[in-house]
Amino acid sequence: MAICIATVLFATFSAGSVCADHVRGHDKPGEARLVTFPEPDLFVMVPMRDGTKLATYILLPSGGKPVPTILIRSVYKDGAIPWSAFSYQKYLDAGYAYVFQSTRGTGASEGTFRFIADDRNDGYDTVEWIARQAWSDGNVGMNNGSYLGMTQLAAAAARPPHLKAIVPHVPTADLFRETPYSGGIFMRYHMLNWHKLISISSREELGVGFLNPTLALQDESVVQRLMSRPLVDSGNGYLEGDRLSQYRAFIENPVMDDYWSAMQNQPEHYGNMDLAVLVIGGSFDPSVGTLTAWKGLEDHAPEPSRRHLLIGPWAHAQTYHAGVTGNAIREFGDQALVDMDALRIAFYDRYLKNDQSREQLPNRVKLFVTGSNVWREFNTYPPRETREVNLFLSSQGDANGVSGSGRLTDGASDGERDRFISDPENPVVSILELATGITFYQETEQRDDVLVYSSDVLDTPLTILGEPKVRLQVSATTPDADVILRLTEVFPDGRSVALGKGGELRLRYREGFNREVMLEPGEIYSVDVPLTYIAHTVPAGNRLRLNILGTEFPLLDPNPNTGGSIGEATSIQPTTVSIHHDRLHPSFLTLPVLDLDVR
Repeated sequence: MAICIATVLFATFSAGSVCADHVRGHDKPGEARLVTFPEPDLFVMVPMRDGTKLATYILLPSGGKPVPTILIRSVYKDGAIPWSAFSYQKYLDAGYAYVFQSTRGTGASEGTFRFIADDRNDGYDTVEWIARQAWSDGNVGMNNGSYLGMTQLAAAAARPPHLKAIVPHVPTADLFRETPYSGGIFMRYHMLNWHKLISISSREELGVGFLNPTLALQDESVVQRLMSRPLVDSGNGYLEGDRLSQYRAFIENPVMDDYWSAMQNQPEHYGNMDLAVLVIGGSFDPSVGTLTAWKGLEDHAPEPSRRHLLIGPWAHAQTYHAGVTGNAIREFGDQALVDMDALRIAFYDRYLKNDQSREQLPNRVKLFVTGSNVWREFNTYPPRETREVNLFLSSQGDANGVSGSGRLTDGASDGERDRFISDPENPVVSILELATGITFYQETEQRDDVLVYSSDVLDTPLTILGEPKVRLQVSATTPDADVILRLTEVFPDGRSVALGKGGELRLRYREGFNREVMLEPGEIYSVDVPLTYIAHTVPAGNRLRLNILGTEFPLLDPNPNTGGSIGEATSIQPTTVSIHHDRLHPSFLTLPVLDLDVR
């Protein structure tokens, strides 16, 4: 699956630099100039309500009159991912002030870094500070993605009166389904690298662990860090200061409780978001945050007519510029291209300048379907036009590996249970292709600790649009275990290519992420595991395949399987996981299917 998420999930949208306390067009004496950072018209250490001052860089358009403002609040330094990637000049030319701020405890800002927890109040205070400035006309919008999308949602949750529009791209919004936990499984590789990323000042400091996980896993010291126990100490000697404290705090708080509610938006927070929102995602982005945020807004926020969702054929980093016509396995054509800057500026013109002549998306939801290479528009998501199709797991009790008898069938489940040994000392290794978000599984499917269930060859195309889910009847020989599900498209030449990221669940969380309930060894449990978004037409001649495994290294930290504290465990053991699929215990995959002639 996805090792390189560690570098992509939050890292693709960033900026930052170091400047003076309050200067115009000059750096603080003695500080090095970062050549990628534009000469700011103003630099201000903006005070927050508790007195902490945040480094804020201001670019102003020509003309000298008050104008609306586009605000970016970032956790990254400009030398790591350059400011120039954000096309700021286009916004200046369109008549907007452009403001970049380093979040608390990052860049040149004061304070202690805490993952998103301070960004509601700090976002509110920054928006209202902007509205009071002579160069501001009082209308503020926010922009950018990933962690920078999270800062937008956090600010909007605090409801600053002068925040009128936000455009969050691929934000993280469900902290136990994407990061730092994915299905309750801690993402050690990602969290170690991400906390290092927000600490560095240049690309040269990245190292192979960020950009090439294959090389990283050939480094004995990297592997040792990723396999060391106890987990809570795995950042020692690699992270420092508040980065290490935050990393450890994630591990020390393993259930969704009040600690996490300080970070993750709750229904009442979405209910505060009575502003214009354009949520943007990519069908090759591994996170679930785009749709988590959208559903939170749809279920709780007012003014649905001012809310739009756009998901294109993009990986995580590609969603900001959207200039791709294909990837390593598929061509999308020029119809996939979107001028994202023009789209955002039109959106801001409408809601910050009150220019109602500016075009917006013709319908509230616009989605690109790969395979068919068409856009489809809807008024809601999930689209009412989809229908559910169930495919049942069956075998003769030997679905281990691609040569086994595992099948996906539209009939009822039957056959003996399938078993595999999940060994945290010998985990399955799968690697996401960094630039495109693609994983190939044909080698993984050769292992006997991977269960493989394949459909018949399709005789007609099948369009999946939405978030599949799997109901499993599962048992294990230990008090805890993981189940990891990967849905793939199988080509006639044997390539098995992931459709979406898939889904996973640490079984101690089968009753919810707010509590840990251990397994009774040997008892059969019915669990539902949601998969991630897919918008793809599988052509006739190809097949669908569902893989079930218990480890996926290094993205997902292997379960010790002992039933004790994950963070404190020093001993680990293998477990035997059984997937039951007889008529009394059916296991099945549910697909949201769209007839493409439905618009």
